[in-house]
Amino acid sequence: MHWSSSILRAAATSVAASLLLGCGDGGTTADGRTKVAVQLNWVPEPEFGGFWQAELDGEFAKVGLDVQLISGGPGVPAAQLVASGKAAFGVVSGPELLSINEQGASLVAIFATYQGDPTAIMVHESSPWRTLAELWASDATLACESSLPFVIMLNRTHGGSRLKFVGHSTGLADFVNDPRLAKQCFVFAEPVTLELQGIRTRVFPARESGFDPYTAVVVTSRRYLDENPGTCRAMVLALRRGWVRYLEDPAAANAAMTKLNPAMSLEAMNLAAEKQRFLVEDETTRAHAVGWMTSDRWRTLAEQMISLEKLKAVPSTLEGDVFWQPPVAPPLGGDAG
Repeated sequence: MHWSSSILRAAATSVAASLLLGCGDGGTTADGRTKVAVQLNWVPEPEFGGFWQAELDGEFAKVGLDVQLISGGPGVPAAQLVASGKAAFGVVSGPELLSINEQGASLVAIFATYQGDPTAIMVHESSPWRTLAELWASDATLACESSLPFVIMLNRTHGGSRLKFVGHSTGLADFVNDPRLAKQCFVFAEPVTLELQGIRTRVFPARESGFDPYTAVVVTSRRYLDENPGTCRAMVLALRRGWVRYLEDPAAANAAMTKLNPAMSLEAMNLAAEKQRFLVEDETTRAHAVGWMTSDRWRTLAEQMISLEKLKAVPSTLEGDVFWQPPVAPPLGGDAG
């Protein structure tokens, strides 16, 4: 999401300072809690609502953790920071995890916040297009990164030969001033900003293309997981509890995040939290637990990335190497087993 250059500069400063301080990883507090850092890939916002809720409710402390949540921003290499051991945990996308592992890293997903891709295409409510298929068959101008996987898949399915792709900017003036412009967005970001300005949009989720990866995935390194399985179980349990509570009532966490990210108003936080609900909670999470992952979803993602020439092979082992998750009610107490 893109909210404020000043916030992004502050995020970059925060990351640099955290690296110098060792990211808060390692050691224990006076009361015996394990110190760990979570490197976020963006600034405080509803995407991380369950993290802040877990902190506010003391869920991290209850499972023996002392957690430092580190803000991110554009260009913050969360995956690399975890792979190099500079942070115990980080937030990345599913495709990013598969790609960096094929390049030699060894990251393991332990929690998938979003069960689907939040990327979307928005058009003005007054536009004639009511589906992605209609848009892709038109001669509309589309401000979007043409190399994105979902765009390639839509081009294969619907052609898109008449679309006019133009550069994608983080600002919204181009969209506001052109009622026929379609623009790449996140379902809970730019449409929220525009709605609060009285500008109505129609939003087409990119997942309708068939490319629908896990997103906002919490990862750790294979080495850290092997050496600290109890800490990883504790992190998952605290996040599950935090997200369940946040989905019930996001008010307190949103208020806390607004103080850290004043570029996003509390009203925007509340509206975004509601719009992202379908990404966090679905049939799978209701049947198992928030953050749940399956081998089938990871295999499908890998196979799609291969077809898009963004990955060479499906990892030989998915559950255990690509992703790991404890039972719904994991045992706690120490790092044994």
